Amino acid sequence: MTMVEPWLIYFLIFAAGFLLVQFAYAFGSGFLMTRRRASHRFSALSDSRPRHEERLLEVAKQRTLGNWLTSEPSGRFQLLLLQSGMSQRLAQIGVAFVILWVGLYLMVQFLLWQPLGVVLSGAAAALSIIGFLLFMRTRRIGRFAEQLPDIIDVIVRSLRAGHPLPVSLSLVAREMPDPAGSEFALVFDEVTYGRDVRDALGNLYRRVGYEDLGFLVTSIAVSYQTGGNLGDILARLAKMLRERFRMKRKIKALSSEGRFSALVLSLFPFVMFGIINMINPKYYGDVWGSPYLTLAALTGALLLTVGNFIMYKMVNFKF
Repeated sequence: MTMVEPWLIYFLIFAAGFLLVQFAYAFGSGFLMTRRRASHRFSALSDSRPRHEERLLEVAKQRTLGNWLTSEPSGRFQLLLLQSGMSQRLAQIGVAFVILWVGLYLMVQFLLWQPLGVVLSGAAAALSIIGFLLFMRTRRIGRFAEQLPDIIDVIVRSLRAGHPLPVSLSLVAREMPDPAGSEFALVFDEVTYGRDVRDALGNLYRRVGYEDLGFLVTSIAVSYQTGGNLGDILARLAKMLRERFRMKRKIKALSSEGRFSALVLSLFPFVMFGIINMINPKYYGDVWGSPYLTLAALTGALLLTVGNFIMYKMVNFKF
């Protein structure tokens, strides 16, 4: 193995850490700005200045699906970015990917064959960004799921007070915190500027990506076509959704042992590797140059991934 000047190693580690911090800051600041804009967005509807056209253009650029779903796989990635609630555009995501790719490569270039290091660091950077967006999407959907029964209660109270459905949706936008408040503000905008309520709620369902929201959308669509007491229908729906949410929490509690086992078994090899290196730094010295090291590492990573996937299926129930 070729010897490298220690100062160069330290400099590359510092550069990689700096790039990773910049990557985290870019995502974090964008997320905070999104929350601030969303929390103040609906209050801007009462502004006396006529800025409706500007707001519609902004919504059309940032939040509507449009042509995003017409191309694959970029359409799916755009939909994931939309449902995660992040404000970054594709160009910003691309810059973050390049920064993360370079940072990871600088950290692994001394351990792996150069072409393999480039490929693996690029794959790890892409998976990291997708995993982060999936995490943000799951967390956002979880918050929306907790709010959905209360959202329906607000609509029911407004309908029983004699308000039309668009006014009920505006009350949800005013009274509910994010993400429900900002999403229903967009629904109210679309209805205000001429879109059918059913189409606006359908766009809401696609933007959020929460399956149980389809019950609300379908109930309103059927009521528009056949008539009936929408308030009573939604009241029963809210009760049913609360029972489903309570069941999901119970399942999560019962499966906590399996999920904790998956976490421990996944982290155990890396923790032991770090501990052994701290106790005896030369313990793995004889195998660093072995041609079988890369094959063994890839095999272990594959088996770890398969095991995690199996345990994930064991502790996640569909009902």
